[in-house]
Amino acid sequence: MCLSMLWNLRQEEQSVVEMATVATRANIQKDIGFRKWVASHGGVYVGPTGHTPPNPYLEVPDRDVLTNTGKALTLMNPAYVLREMQTDFPDNYGTKSRITSIKPLNPANAPDEWEAKALRSFEQGSREFVEIQEIDGQSYLRMMEPFIVEQGCLKCHAHQGYKVGDVRGGIGSSVPLERFYLHRGEHNINVLLSYGAIWLIGLAALGVSYRRDIRMSAARRQAQQKLHQQLDELLRFQKLTVGRELRMKELVEENAAMHNQLDSAKHGGMRP
Repeated sequence: MCLSMLWNLRQEEQSVVEMATVATRANIQKDIGFRKWVASHGGVYVGPTGHTPPNPYLEVPDRDVLTNTGKALTLMNPAYVLREMQTDFPDNYGTKSRITSIKPLNPANAPDEWEAKALRSFEQGSREFVEIQEIDGQSYLRMMEPFIVEQGCLKCHAHQGYKVGDVRGGIGSSVPLERFYLHRGEHNINVLLSYGAIWLIGLAALGVSYRRDIRMSAARRQAQQKLHQQLDELLRFQKLTVGRELRMKELVEENAAMHNQLDSAKHGGMRP
């Protein structure tokens, strides 16, 4: 039971990592899909604001334009759009997403140590990099997938020497494991309660069996004692019976001897 319980708890630990991996991968795929949509339109034009100023790292001739009505617009390239979405619209569970590159246009997109390790693995052919790390004192599952250069990427990055099929960078996501650990804790409590109930039932069954064996053992001892008593009585009876038979035999023999003596005396006294 202990081995089975430990195996179940270990399986739940693995399922936590698997669920977190699925959630992180889904978040990355969502960001990749959004970025591809922006890239498919060559970027999007928005009104420049203090929060969304013209991208100083975007070197294209039509970055800033005026509409026919004189409204100023600035072009947001896919990376700019995705970074702003990741920063301004995080989810409610503490998930963190980020784009990075070994050769970033924007220095803010420079990789940290873990991201640099992931990017180097992509250059060696890896297509996914996953690890569990501590961030701000909490456990996170970190995952990164590569950005592969497509034709639409060359509009902004051709001057960096990239060509279609190269690894442009990576998109990473970090999912806190706390909420998955809460689920694991509930499951572990249910497992412990289930095994505890089975253990108690087993103890109760053993107790009932033990008491039954005690009663049966006592009954066997009583039966054996009674049998020994009966055997002792039988032996005493046999001894008494044998003694009587011997005494009767002795009396018969004595009686026969007396008769013989009397017969001898009688016949001896009658001689002439």
